[in-house]
Amino acid sequence: MKQSIRAFSIGLFSAGLVLLAVYYFDNGSTQDITEMPVDDVIAYMKEEYGYRVLTESEFISLTVNQEANDSESKEEANKESEDTSSAKANEEEETDKDENEKSEEEDHEEKNEEEETITSYTLTIEAGSASSVGDKLAENGIIDNASEFNQYLSDEGYDVKVQLGEFEVQSDMSFNEIAEVITK
Repeated sequence: MKQSIRAFSIGLFSAGLVLLAVYYFDNGSTQDITEMPVDDVIAYMKEEYGYRVLTESEFISLTVNQEANDSESKEEANKESEDTSSAKANEEEETDKDENEKSEEEDHEEKNEEEETITSYTLTIEAGSASSVGDKLAENGIIDNASEFNQYLSDEGYDVKVQLGEFEVQSDMSFNEIAEVITK
């Protein structure tokens, strides 16, 4: 133990001596930073990179002019879009009126048909029958596809939350609505 500590200390001492020697005997190979006057820096930047230097007042006037040009172009674009949108709106209104008249008649007929086809069912879920909920709903015309409903329940995490009891469901309910009812 004594020898390993002695060897470690000799290593640290020798590393310190090497760093000290490098520090004192270094020739200063780092680059000296030269102070350049601002005018020389400006000339150098123009030549090398193509930059331009503006005074503060020139910069302010330039930004104000750009903002004014931007706002003018936005106003012109808005006017043009309003003109085109109003013309399109007039055309759409005329076609919408015709379509609305036709669709209102069709909707009224469909609503009458839908009101007649909505099926209500009291779903009874007993212990051990939670996996057959989709089958019962499909048999009674509440849903179209039992496997899709069961997949939805498992994907959304409802399959472990199904409660026992009797639940009133209708054929116009979505999967989400049915799942909410049977997991209360």
